[in-house]
Amino acid sequence: MPNASSSTDLRTTLNIYVFRRTVGIFHDIGVSFMPAPRDGFSDPAAQAALTLGVPYYTKETVVDHGNASASAHFKMTLGVFSKFSIDDKLSVSPCFGAGFMNITAPTCEVVLKEHDSNMQYLARYQWFGHNEYSYSNDAILGYLTFRLRFAYRILPKSNLLFGFEYTWFPVRADFSERYTNYYNHNLINTFNYKGNRLNMLGFSVGISL
Repeated sequence: MPNASSSTDLRTTLNIYVFRRTVGIFHDIGVSFMPAPRDGFSDPAAQAALTLGVPYYTKETVVDHGNASASAHFKMTLGVFSKFSIDDKLSVSPCFGAGFMNITAPTCEVVLKEHDSNMQYLARYQWFGHNEYSYSNDAILGYLTFRLRFAYRILPKSNLLFGFEYTWFPVRADFSERYTNYYNHNLINTFNYKGNRLNMLGFSVGISL
């Protein structure tokens, strides 16, 4: 999968205590900004030659989504937290939650021409959100997250927040490639591959009011 080296999240969090100001629930919504992948797609002709065993060259790129530009993704998380005081000004809150984010499934569609032949094929490569018969450019990724947040009181009702978090996505980054005859649109072959599960490590800063 084309690699995004980092993600910057802007989010607003609502904390509600349900038991003696030590246990509560939280809900946050935000936007995740991801930079353009460093390398984008490799040459699709090389992938087709490796899969089908016939040399090709890329004649035309028809579709290229999520492989050459930065992107923004909506995120929402709901979970529980607890709060422990370390001293008069510093407290720590472990948080556990579940959420989802929407992404544009990285997709590439190209016209391939077979070497020393007039045969042409329409090749489509995609991560997430696919099945054998239809493709979608949108995908919803669920996740579980654990956060350890520290709060340092700077004013009677305001705290400086900083913390660490780990996010795990149970959905695999599955990959598919599909080849159809360019002239009559007959399906030649479809290949689906199981990908790895995604995870993220993060550092957060903020302020509570």
